[in-house]
Formats: sequence, C-alpha cells, structure tokens
Amino acid sequence: MILVVGATGTNGREVVRCLVAAGQRVRAMVRNPSKAGDLRSENVELAEGDLDDPGSLDAVLVGVERAFFVSAVDRRYVAWFGNFLTAAQRSGSPHVVKFSGMGAGIGSPSEILRQHGETDEALADSGLPYTILRPNSFYQNMLWSAGTIKDHGAFYLPMGNARQSLVDVRDIAAVAVEVLTGTGHEGKTYVITGPESLSYHEVANKLSAVLGRSIRYVDVPPEVAFDSMLKAGMPQWNARAVTELYGVFAAGEAAGTTATVEGITGRTPISFDQFVRDHAAAFS
Repeated sequence: MILVVGATGTNGREVVRCLVAAGQRVRAMVRNPSKAGDLRSENVELAEGDLDDPGSLDAVLVGVERAFFVSAVDRRYVAWFGNFLTAAQRSGSPHVVKFSGMGAGIGSPSEILRQHGETDEALADSGLPYTILRPNSFYQNMLWSAGTIKDHGAFYLPMGNARQSLVDVRDIAAVAVEVLTGTGHEGKTYVITGPESLSYHEVANKLSAVLGRSIRYVDVPPEVAFDSMLKAGMPQWNARAVTELYGVFAAGEAAGTTATVEGITGRTPISFDQFVRDHAAAFS
C-alpha cells in the first residue's frame, strides 16, 4: 500500500492520479473524506487523518510500505511533519518520500526553505528509508495570475530580471511515482527542475506567442506583492513567508537546471510552452 499525505493539494492529487495510472493501490489521507470523494476510485482508499492530531495517523499508516508526504505552506509545517514522522516510526519502517523545495536549508533567508531544511534533516536522521524531492517552483503557480493575464494582459511578480527553472507538476509527480514504485532511491535527494531557466520577461514572451496576444510581465516591489497577497485573503504569516521565498528567487538562487526528470523517468521534461498550450483556456 502506498500512502499519499496531502492528497487534495495540487501535487498530491497529481501523484495519486499517476500512481493509479501505474496500477498502484493508494491510500489518500484527507481531513474530511466527504469533501474528497472525487479522489475515490477502485484503487484509491480515502483515510481520515489530521496532521494536527498525532493519534489519527496510526490507523492511516497501518499496512503502508511507502508514503509520500506533501503539505501546504503553513507556520505549523515543522510540527506537522514531526507528528507524521513519529507515527511512521511507530508503524514500522515505511519508505518515506518527502516533498521539499529547491534550496532547502536551515540557513536559508526563507522560512519556508528553513522549514524544509529542518524537516529534511529530521527525516534523514530518523532511521527510516527515505528519499527527498526538492522541486523548483511550478508552472502551475502561473495559474494564480490567470485572472490578470486574461483581463489585463499582464502579470505582476517581485522577481526583477532573475531567471528560474520552473517545472511542471506533472513531471514532479512522474519522478515521485518512479521513486515510490522503483528501487535504488533510498537515501537520495533529487533536485527537480524544468528543462530551461527563464526570466519572467521570457515567460511573458512565451505566453504571448502561444496565446496570440501581447502579455506583459510587470516587476513589482516585494512590499507591493505582500500587500496584494494580504488583500487577496492570504494569512499574514503565509504572505510574509511567500514574499521571503520570492526574494530568494529574485536573487537568482533558483536558476539552475538539473537532469533529474529525464534521468529518473526517461523522458524529456515538459516545456513551459507546452504547459501554456495545455492551459490556454485558463489564460484566454
């Protein structure tokens, strides 16, 4: 049995979908099964569990041989992963595949990346078999800007002229599934990127070419991005943490590319152009 923690999120859903397509039996951990019925299928069992409630995790882990852990950005992330890790140790020795982030480290200026650095180290020291996945930010995050792209022909980010090797969620999931179903990945950390490193001006040019109309990238100061997230209803901690992460990206720390996708899956990673073609309706 393969457990997916965080099964209702963008990455978790794609991992579940890919595991099912590969013929695997999946247990999807959700807080409220009645609100996740779309995940249920012949090969997907919904299991109620809450990372804030350590006691609820024991039943979720019964019979699990491998587990994929991904969670939303949250100030409680370290505690959440600690609760899961302790429960996994109690349950036996499942191989834990953890979703981390490119540049994770306890010395990072980004709290999100410090959280991942701390929890990556805890997993490595736990005695459990493990694999850590460190993807760059994903193409799918551009869908957050779909409204302004559609209505104003522009998107707004505090990224300056920095390049970033964005990656498709589908490629992250493909790597995760190979790790969850294959061998030889124990104790490994994989940095996952897309095939090219693009500035956001180049991202705008690619959007323009695929959509057939002019799309502009507008650089904004970090404080403007922070205020916009607050006005959109994002909690203050999250808005601050995401702004810090943008600062790391804007400094060029996420520009490098890796061959992880092709090396593990055997196929070329999805290009940004293809992502836009696949989601053109959202931007039009």
